[in-house]
Amino acid sequence: MRHLCFDTRELDNQAREKFLLPSEILMENAARGMAEFLAQKFPLGSKILMICGSGDNGGDCLALARMLVGKYSLGILLPLGVKSTLAKTQLKRLEACDSSVFIPSLEGIELSSFDIIIDGLFGIGFRGEFSFQMQNLITLLNETRAIKIACDIPSGIDLYGNPRFLGEIPFAFRADFTLTMGALKNALFSDYAKDFVGEICCLELGISESIFAPNSNFKLLESSDFKAPKRNLQNCNKGSFGHLSVLGGEKIGASLLSTLAGLRIGAGLVSFVSDIAPSNLPYEVMYANFIPKNTTAIALGMGFGRKNPFSLKMLKDFWEIPILLDADIFYHEVFGDLIQNFSKVILTPHPKEFSTILRVLEKKEMAVEVIQKNRIALAQDFSSKYPNTTLILKGANSLIAKNGEVYINPLGSNALAKGGSGDVLAGIIAGLLAQNYSSLEACIQGVLAHSLCAQKFIEKNADFSLSPLDLIDQIRYL
Repeated sequence: MRHLCFDTRELDNQAREKFLLPSEILMENAARGMAEFLAQKFPLGSKILMICGSGDNGGDCLALARMLVGKYSLGILLPLGVKSTLAKTQLKRLEACDSSVFIPSLEGIELSSFDIIIDGLFGIGFRGEFSFQMQNLITLLNETRAIKIACDIPSGIDLYGNPRFLGEIPFAFRADFTLTMGALKNALFSDYAKDFVGEICCLELGISESIFAPNSNFKLLESSDFKAPKRNLQNCNKGSFGHLSVLGGEKIGASLLSTLAGLRIGAGLVSFVSDIAPSNLPYEVMYANFIPKNTTAIALGMGFGRKNPFSLKMLKDFWEIPILLDADIFYHEVFGDLIQNFSKVILTPHPKEFSTILRVLEKKEMAVEVIQKNRIALAQDFSSKYPNTTLILKGANSLIAKNGEVYINPLGSNALAKGGSGDVLAGIIAGLLAQNYSSLEACIQGVLAHSLCAQKFIEKNADFSLSPLDLIDQIRYL
């Protein structure tokens, strides 16, 4: 697990004031880190085009260019001139080394001849919209087959991880690698940014990442954070590993997927609770028309039906055990009462469902587009207001929020964009809850298990072919 920061410019100020490292040394260290990355990845003599902006982001690239002179074939474009004091200094140093590397424009330049393109146009402080000139330039660069590298953050991605929009189409420099400086930034892990950042590498600025970016409320999950359930006791029985009750409704298939996932992740007992026993109930799943007294976790909402009659009476003896709420229950009239009565609640909405949650609980009307542009802040705020809840805001990089702390899962795959995968996630998390995991730990381990199962599947299979049952089957290999 790694710490993230919202704005590294504050950390840069700290480096100057606390560690007595002036901006020029930080810039030199950033350039050195990029040079070492290139040396490890690409052969000497590779042809590199650098697009340098007018500020310190461009200054980083000008310093890099100076270090590469004589080792690589360089072309340096300054489409916006040079404005910052440090960038001007780096320009003079580069000119002293080799003034022939500069190109006045891309007119007449064969872009296909370059092996690598480095984007140093705009940094994380970019705001506003692209000029027509910059839009055309980035479009041209994105269309090349060269390896594309972003300096710190792809141009067009702002402090909040949002790209520019051409109509409704997200737009930014589309990198194969992003070399970010000093510490990992929230913005690199937004849903929108995922299509633009490529592989992210953090370069140190003369201070280790752990010191440069200390503890924060934003954390990045890693595959090494996953810990599979362990059965250490030999003198045990099925009751030792909890009893999950999944409440069924109109669409039985969804809740059956959850029961199977809960069983596969290690719950000792799993009951499908419904008025009518389904004819296709798997043999290993028990049926009940009421919630068994020894239930240790409840899952409700998957395929339940938005207008399916539901009474809180059947839950009144279970307020103190954890409950996972998903899907249709967010639209139900009893949703607010569930939040109020249960002491431990996990919510697993996608953005549209989260919009409904905000409308029901806070009387706020918020469009999905607004939620997507402010995911991290909204999740953090919600978890602070409702301390008995743990929120999973699903997406390309799903968020887990608890008491103002946000955990980002970057391991999700587009293979999971399939009906039923959310029901499997709900079952995995609820199965862990049944085994006495804390709400937060169940969410972290459940989200990681879900993502890792998808990754394992697509190692040997086409990503588009993943089904919910494939996901459940992969749990055995974790």
